Amino acid sequence: MALKLRTLRARVRARRHTVFLVAIIVAFVVRPLFGDSGAAPIVFSLAMASMLLVGLLTIQIDDLVGERDRLVAQRRRMVIVGWALAIPAIADRVLILFDTSTAVLVVGAIVWLLFFIFATWSQLRSVLKQREVTGETISNAVSVYLLMGMTWGIAYVVIFLVQPQAFNWGGAAPPPVRDVFPILIYFSMTTLSTVGFGDITPVTLQARYVAVAEGITGQFYLAILVARLVSLHMAGSASRR
Repeated sequence: MALKLRTLRARVRARRHTVFLVAIIVAFVVRPLFGDSGAAPIVFSLAMASMLLVGLLTIQIDDLVGERDRLVAQRRRMVIVGWALAIPAIADRVLILFDTSTAVLVVGAIVWLLFFIFATWSQLRSVLKQREVTGETISNAVSVYLLMGMTWGIAYVVIFLVQPQAFNWGGAAPPPVRDVFPILIYFSMTTLSTVGFGDITPVTLQARYVAVAEGITGQFYLAILVARLVSLHMAGSASRR
């Protein structure tokens, strides 16, 4: 049994970024898959909590590159910060099942926003440290892109909770608070990819500037990342030759 556990841990360590990417994709699809059924919020909360834990595991076992003592201390601090943000975030997923007051929703959204900022920054640092292009590098890069979309989506949720008039819903009434998170994640991903269907539009100055910042960041990320991956691939090919 101990040998099997060590083997499983080694496999997870080797494919940690792919596992994290799968967890993010599951969190993305589980809410629209279950729709507005009664079980949807519970299943979505479980998917988000699972993604959170996988992200923390990825940070904890990530490879060290550079001066070992300094990087070990740095990683220890990152793990502590990650858990300090993760525990309130998990508690919020449980509390929100029983209390949907505005104060609880705002505090929970801010906690999740801080955790996603931390997770996105940690994964981005991991991408930038890579020295060769592998399947894990691609998974890591895609994870960062999806995390960026979710991070901005939660930022829109915070704006909506503070300013209910911040968005125009295509002439329709604002959705219920329990349904606003997946809808604003959808809006965030269309903004990040600059698709912009126009069915949801920011109205207040704060919402507009956040949307503009997301669109610009998405384009810069893709341009810089593709250039970096191509240069790494060419450098690796030249060194092998």
